[in-house]
Amino acid sequence: MNNPNREAWKDRYSGRERVRMVVETLDEPATVSDIAEEADVAWGTADSELETLVAGNKAEEHTVDGQTRYAPNPVQTLIEEVLDLISENSRDELESTLVEHTAQVESLAEKYEVETASELRNKLVEEDLTTAEMRAIRNAASTWEALETETRLLKHALQLYTDVTQLSDSDSDGHTAIA
Repeated sequence: MNNPNREAWKDRYSGRERVRMVVETLDEPATVSDIAEEADVAWGTADSELETLVAGNKAEEHTVDGQTRYAPNPVQTLIEEVLDLISENSRDELESTLVEHTAQVESLAEKYEVETASELRNKLVEEDLTTAEMRAIRNAASTWEALETETRLLKHALQLYTDVTQLSDSDSDGHTAIA
């Protein structure tokens, strides 16, 4: 707790903000106690904020081994990521990034003579490899999977780009302008 970075985090963000930040970064469902500890807040603060997040569809409850655990709502997360891409990039930038990602995946497929990231991961057990080769394959497969995730997000953003930008352009009366 005497970690200076942790103290700065506590000074900069409220307890409820820290709970939200912890939930947003969870890779697997966590208990109220785990979230409270990570956010450095009282159990009651974490519990109350988690109820608010669940009610607002920002988090989901899961029962694991008889314990309630919380995780970010994947649908809400997807929507927010797509909206962020649209608000931070032009259509041309999104298209260029999509082309770059697709080219990188094609390059990995060609280099390793496979069609999917899964096939690439299978090379780890199917072939006799040195440690360096295994690391390279693991890194390439992770990169491939990340590129596929980004590609899906980019495609969603491009599909919704016109609708979202038109809906977010409002006239002075507060009505939505549809061009």
